[in-house]
Amino acid sequence: MVIFSVGCSKSDDKNQKILQVAIAPTVPPQLFIENGKPVGVDLEIFKGFCESRGYRYNLKSYDFQGMLGAVASGQADIAFSGISITEKRLKVMDFSNPYIQTGWDLVSLKKRNIHITNLDQMKTFSIGFPTGTVFMGYIENEWQPKGIYKVSKVKLYPSYNEALTDLNNGNLDLVFTDSSMLSAYINKLNMPVQSSYEIAYADKLGFAFIKGSPIKEDFNKYLAELGPDKIKSFEAKWSK
Repeated sequence: MVIFSVGCSKSDDKNQKILQVAIAPTVPPQLFIENGKPVGVDLEIFKGFCESRGYRYNLKSYDFQGMLGAVASGQADIAFSGISITEKRLKVMDFSNPYIQTGWDLVSLKKRNIHITNLDQMKTFSIGFPTGTVFMGYIENEWQPKGIYKVSKVKLYPSYNEALTDLNNGNLDLVFTDSSMLSAYINKLNMPVQSSYEIAYADKLGFAFIKGSPIKEDFNKYLAELGPDKIKSFEAKWSK
């Protein structure tokens, strides 16, 4: 776990509650490290919320599963880093209204030139992604029952950094990401990757809160104040 910084609002009220925030900054364009600091769409939104409402906050970095565990256990008030809203997660944490909807891709190195035209091809490739992400549930519920891909074959990693390292070193064929991540990898980070297969899935992202959060509804109001066009401008800024 790494503490990156203490963020301060425009408020000078020293008695203001400090929000404890869990992040996993390896999910561009939502949250990633640039010049040694976390940046991205989610932080733009959250900083704006804190400034407009007079909050201060601490950011603590975890791996993806650790981030979810921090908010589920009450160690953090809020978590964000491109978190998908799922029924399973809603049992242990609350979510904001969705602020981004994105698709899914299986990503490979361009030089491998992998193009999947039939799901039967999946069995011939190794697939990886971080522990705790939604892709495991998809494989478990959709692909494994149909004989497309076994959960036991999936390679799990602490974060996307390790998965991409294995991809680059030839130890992994495909990485499961969402479409906005792929765009950031190509356009923002200049990575030599491509989509080998697009999955028709509408993934909704939200900010995760502790159960019964006293600030969730106000955060939803802030999302409405921003509006979809402003959020899309944040996406463009951190994806290109």
